[in-house]
Amino acid sequence: MQPRHHSLNRRQLVLTGATATGLGSLGWGSAALAQGTAAPADQLDRILRSKVLRVAVPQDFPPFGFTRNGVLDGFDIAVARMLAADLRVTLKTLPVASGERMAALLEDRVDIIIASLGKTAERERDIDFSSAYAPTYIGVFGEAAAPGAADAAAALKGRSVGVVRGSLEEAELKAQVPQATPVLFDSSAPLLEAYVRHAVDAFAAGNVVAESIPDTALRERIRRLAVLRQSPCHIGVRKREPRLLARVDAFLVQARSSQALMVNAMQWFKHSLSPDMFRDTKG
Repeated sequence: MQPRHHSLNRRQLVLTGATATGLGSLGWGSAALAQGTAAPADQLDRILRSKVLRVAVPQDFPPFGFTRNGVLDGFDIAVARMLAADLRVTLKTLPVASGERMAALLEDRVDIIIASLGKTAERERDIDFSSAYAPTYIGVFGEAAAPGAADAAAALKGRSVGVVRGSLEEAELKAQVPQATPVLFDSSAPLLEAYVRHAVDAFAAGNVVAESIPDTALRERIRRLAVLRQSPCHIGVRKREPRLLARVDAFLVQARSSQALMVNAMQWFKHSLSPDMFRDTKG
């Protein structure tokens, strides 16, 4: 019998996203899939039969995902909790660096990616994407541009720009501002620390990373030097899993219409967001 589609209301979704229960390290072996001799028909069946949702989440990328007091937390972690609750399954998280997200999914170590994943034509050749669930653009941030600089390229010429290794930000920075000197970091935390120490002149990141810096004085000094691209976040699903993709999109429709995503964003991003960023769209 087809499992019933359970949908959570706004209060349930928000409370679920704010609760740390159900989180854990990935622990899925092939034996856990054995249920008689029949294999699940597809990934959604596999998730519902096992009652476990395996999710790649940010390893150290506040405000999307980070460890606080020994527990994973952040915007993406809350979204993962909401989805697991909506499916009525247990959440198993696999914290990964930006450059490891795709491999974790393609190697079947996780069922989906919820890790500030931007959509590109290159990535679309390998995986499918849900509708957008979070607003973000990729930019270069730092002190005010040099006087007389006509554009971002001129302003950043010869300047060191910190960026997370293997991220979309790295690719866009190198493609659009080749005059800058990229300095690679494994996550956003050491990147921002390097900026505070003046070890780099600027940094490339999503806007919410820059706008959620806890040091108010530092945050107010930072200016946007360039917009590299609009890059909403999407949930990543393996190719040829249409039922799972449709189920994820159905969850996002509910989370948007109930304002649960907006409430979650206001908690973690600390600034006003346009409701248009949460409309039902594949953009």
